[in-house]
Amino acid sequence: MNNIQTYLVVTPFFPSEDSFVGSYVFDQINEIRNQSVFTIEVVKVTSLFSKEKDYIYKGFRVSVFKTIDIPFFIFPGIFNWVNKIRFKTLLNRRKIENVVFSHSHVSYPAAYLIEDLVCKKIVQHHGLDVLQLLNGRSNLIKKLQRNYLIKKTIRQLNKSDLNVGVSELVLNQLRKYPTYFPKDELVLYNGVDTSKFFEKKTAKNDIFTIGCVANFWKIKNHITLIKSTQSILENGIEIKLRLIGSGPTLKACKKYVFENNLTKYILFENEIVHEKLNDFYNSIDLFVLPSYYEALGCVYLESWATNTPFVGIESQGISDLIPKKERKTFLAEVQSTESLKKKILLAYNNRKSYPFDERYDIKNTIKEFMNYPFFCDIN
Repeated sequence: MNNIQTYLVVTPFFPSEDSFVGSYVFDQINEIRNQSVFTIEVVKVTSLFSKEKDYIYKGFRVSVFKTIDIPFFIFPGIFNWVNKIRFKTLLNRRKIENVVFSHSHVSYPAAYLIEDLVCKKIVQHHGLDVLQLLNGRSNLIKKLQRNYLIKKTIRQLNKSDLNVGVSELVLNQLRKYPTYFPKDELVLYNGVDTSKFFEKKTAKNDIFTIGCVANFWKIKNHITLIKSTQSILENGIEIKLRLIGSGPTLKACKKYVFENNLTKYILFENEIVHEKLNDFYNSIDLFVLPSYYEALGCVYLESWATNTPFVGIESQGISDLIPKKERKTFLAEVQSTESLKKKILLAYNNRKSYPFDERYDIKNTIKEFMNYPFFCDIN
């Protein structure tokens, strides 16, 4: 008889030797592995057109499942009946047996695929668009499929045994739907691996330096940070801004910096592999993420763990972690150049440390997760 208990992770995000996307999922399940006796199997969900193949990453066997779907996120799940059969075939082929927990990351397609498995089902939500209604390229199709997607996805989430949000704000997005009746809910903050992110003794910058690590998407709102930096420079205060990332708004941001003669002070840098981000956080004086649609943001915690102060935007997921008396220091108003400027200057003029709260060390967040009553009858 097979006594091995399998913890099955189904996710579209997981790193490989060629990509660090999904590092936060790796950190999470790596700590689950450290704190449990489960055999952990990872199924990475990709497009049917992906060229990825099964691989091993830092001791985890990663099985690639290619989903059959209409391109461009048009009526997702319409072929789920086929995909569920194919998914079970993959589990059999890879000899993934005795699954006691399935842990799906984001609703579609992960939560759809495990619908028929006999196990305890966890669905973890990482973004504020919890039902993925903003996905796809066609605005006409988005309008047509909205009710379809809400109905199908809420039904999947109601069947799940535990819905997990990376912040209270994420779960509040789900609670807005009147048909959402979860069996159980839990907030699991993206803990930070303090063996990767920690304070290093480095020489201080001659010029106060701000850093930002984020994809160049509209919601990340880099332009407000750039304009706030510009305004501070125009006031005669010399600072630098280092921006790391890529994406669709990068070109416009670079153009603005060039046309306003800011290239000496605002620097665009290539993406850094996850293992080297610790050096970046330790080399700056302030981390700023001006995103106005942020479920939580691992980068806040990574910065905080290096004892580098940070500034975010109010009413986002990070608000959960900041004491109310400190929010005026750390949180700026949404899309306000002037408000963000004031928060940056506050950090510039009051260079004090803000010790990391050990509750958000990933060892502790996962320990709390694994001690949740949901797991008791298995552990």
